[in-house]
Amino acid sequence: MKDRRFGIAAVSLAALIGAAITIGNTAGLRLNFTDSAPHGLWFVRATGESAIKRGELVEVCPPELPLVRLMADRGYLSPGDCAGSGVTPLLKPVSAVPGDTIRLQQGQPVTVNGVALPNTVAMPAVPALPDGRYTVQPGQAWLFSSYSAGSFDSRYFGPVELASIRGLASPVAVHGDIAGITTGVTHQ
Repeated sequence: MKDRRFGIAAVSLAALIGAAITIGNTAGLRLNFTDSAPHGLWFVRATGESAIKRGELVEVCPPELPLVRLMADRGYLSPGDCAGSGVTPLLKPVSAVPGDTIRLQQGQPVTVNGVALPNTVAMPAVPALPDGRYTVQPGQAWLFSSYSAGSFDSRYFGPVELASIRGLASPVAVHGDIAGITTGVTHQ
């Protein structure tokens, strides 16, 4: 009889947790366990494409690229509801907006408009974009996390379409240095 009560309690608890996660997700609450931003609970508020500014933290679906699929297959990206890639949306800071200039050079930090961003040297084990200068095009943004050198961001997958940004992310209950997310990013 004890086993049966334990089983019912376990199933009830699982259902309660599932319902809480579903309701929280619908309300804009997200859990982040990646190293690109402080771990914890975030609130994501939908916003229009024109409202995206440099220095803001956003929830975004990465572009549909073979590299994104490879990272998902290796277990680096979690399964999720991003159309095409099938991965969980990422929390990333907007580091460059239309008209900005990006410079990528192997073994060097990424620069945006001549300013080097800390922790943005591409990891040798992950295929990065070719060295060069890139200009951010209208309708796009580049996302670089200076919070963690191991972040999977625009140094690997390039620009993202503003339409793939789901909203602005704000910390609710997180552990880590929130200001460190955009270290070096010019907030203009």
